[in-house]
Amino acid sequence: MIGTAASEWWAHALGFGLLVTVVCGAVLIAVEFLAPYAFLDDYPEDIRRRAPAPTAAQRRAGVIGGIVFVIALICGIGGVVWSWGRLRPEAGFLELALMALVVGALFVLFDVLIIDWLIICTWRPGRLVYPGTEDCEGWGDYGFHVREQLRPRALAVLVLSSAVIGLVVWWLT
Repeated sequence: MIGTAASEWWAHALGFGLLVTVVCGAVLIAVEFLAPYAFLDDYPEDIRRRAPAPTAAQRRAGVIGGIVFVIALICGIGGVVWSWGRLRPEAGFLELALMALVVGALFVLFDVLIIDWLIICTWRPGRLVYPGTEDCEGWGDYGFHVREQLRPRALAVLVLSSAVIGLVVWWLT
């Protein structure tokens, strides 16, 4: 990947990656509003403690919403990488896995900056605030969301899922 090939790689990863990031971000926002209990475990401890237990219907909606989001994210990232693999059949595993990692990192940035910081911490729409948690300090804890993304488990999921997507696309193209 030298010169023009590298610039084409970055243009593909960033261009289509941003498109996928915005689409998957919209799916995540929709899930947050339609099934707020889908990601209760991703909130600060004080919010998790004070939030009422979800009903069976809320739990079911949360599971379905979470599955829809994960499928959208995997398909979106996989689609960007697959399209590069189809355009460049000579692309190796590492090149494809790195592209998946770049697109995944773009989504993580979008998640932290737009969804977590702007929507949840700053705007804090009433629909997302669980009853009884209105006064929790966790709603304004910007650092919590960064710490969560930098946890070893979160980083391992990002790297390993990128490797799996790269491997599957490399095998298929």
